[in-house]
Amino acid sequence: MYKFSKLYRLQKNTESVRVKAPKTLSIAGWVFTGLLSTASMISHAAPNLASYDKQLNQINTSVSADNNQIKKIEHTLWSLDSKILSQRKSLRKERTNNRTAYHDAKREVKRQIFEVQRIQNAIRLLDKDIQLTLRDTQRSTDYHNSLNPFKRQLESEAHETKIAQNNQKANQLQTEKAKQETELHAITEKAEAAQQQLLALQAQQKDSTLDLDPRLQSILAQRETQATLIISLRKQVKRNRSLLTKIKSNRLELANYIELANNAPAPAAISLARTQKTHKKAAAKPEFSSYVFVVSGEYDQNIEETLQLKEWVESYEAKYIETNWNGFEGSNISTSTGLFKEQFEKHLAQIHQDANIILIGHGRGGGAAIEAATEVASKLHRAIEFLAVIDPIGEGNLRANIVFDNQQAQCTTPSDNDRIINTEYIDCIKDAQRREITSNIKHFYNRWQKDNEGPLDFQRRISVVDANGENIESPTATGRFNTSATIEADQKRVFIGKGKDAHKTLLAQASRTLPKLLVKHLR
Repeated sequence: MYKFSKLYRLQKNTESVRVKAPKTLSIAGWVFTGLLSTASMISHAAPNLASYDKQLNQINTSVSADNNQIKKIEHTLWSLDSKILSQRKSLRKERTNNRTAYHDAKREVKRQIFEVQRIQNAIRLLDKDIQLTLRDTQRSTDYHNSLNPFKRQLESEAHETKIAQNNQKANQLQTEKAKQETELHAITEKAEAAQQQLLALQAQQKDSTLDLDPRLQSILAQRETQATLIISLRKQVKRNRSLLTKIKSNRLELANYIELANNAPAPAAISLARTQKTHKKAAAKPEFSSYVFVVSGEYDQNIEETLQLKEWVESYEAKYIETNWNGFEGSNISTSTGLFKEQFEKHLAQIHQDANIILIGHGRGGGAAIEAATEVASKLHRAIEFLAVIDPIGEGNLRANIVFDNQQAQCTTPSDNDRIINTEYIDCIKDAQRREITSNIKHFYNRWQKDNEGPLDFQRRISVVDANGENIESPTATGRFNTSATIEADQKRVFIGKGKDAHKTLLAQASRTLPKLLVKHLR
């Protein structure tokens, strides 16, 4: 109180001199009056700081408890995901066996029908032969009876021999016909049994969606419940952290205000206020004008070795960030793009709204870049200035799992020798919706290749079994995406030539093209 009473006396003295020098000392009087009014606030400052500290402790405790619960739920989700994958694998194997049995039953029915038709044709031919034999016997008898007694006596022996031969032939034909009829009866019974089996298998084929199976639905319901809970907890943690930052800022501002009032002279207080105002204005500008995220894939875990863009991008005073499809630290623990998208969201939240965001990805990294742009950035309402993907692929290293939005079940890898698996792959891309490049992306550059390894569904066409059980050729998933009308898109399939390293050749071509495309987005 001594310091403030001294200030009060100084203020009184200043007011007594104010008549002689009103313009000069009016500023000092305003400063001292402000400090005097500040003195009345300091008595209440300590309780406010204690209140802030109490709030900070409560929020930190809540965040810690939520994070612990999130970790437990994550372990539960991992366990459920493992069960879901195992159950889907079992159901897929069962469904494949059912489809195989179904097609085998169809072939058996057709075979039995053909056999029935063959025996029926054979019986018709035997009936025709029997009729011809009986007709020949009748004609021979009529001819013999028309002869005069002398000729009849001369040809009687030959006539009797022919009649006997015809009768013997007719009996043999009748015996053969009886055998064929017996065989026809047995084949008809087999055909009916095969038809009943086909109908039973056909009833099982009506529901082809794995996730509708009751054995899987219960696990999916548990996962959905846990997923909803963890999303809610993460939102709560995010809100608490935002509130924590705000309270810390308010507390720091109040503490600085108290320290300024206690220790700093008036000119220094004005200078400090101006300095803080200048810092706030400087903080309003982005640290970098552009942020370039380069996402490596599973086959090439460091595409910067081929692209050689880092020094060139940084020459434009842009931030160059290298990462991998499964995480920013290149961790081999994660086997999906989930960790990458989570970490990308954290990075994106720290980047100024006015900065340009650029994403470049290759292979699995291209798929991760597409998911980050269309799912994470779109959710946060952040624009992506330029998205470039080179031969993008999704889960299981399949192009189908990124071009199509397979939220229910991922497609299986096609095989050169298994038409059933190929049919399942084609059914998967027919049932799925094509992924759309969302409107928050301004420019989209996409290059992919066919006929070469990289994506496991690189073949242009594969052998499948159609609904009638016939073997046909069907095209695999293309690399072209649906785009919003507001996007400036450049998508093209590139022919590289046969070879296992075609995706590397495509990446090398991109290293020569990308600098020309990036210039206007970095300036």
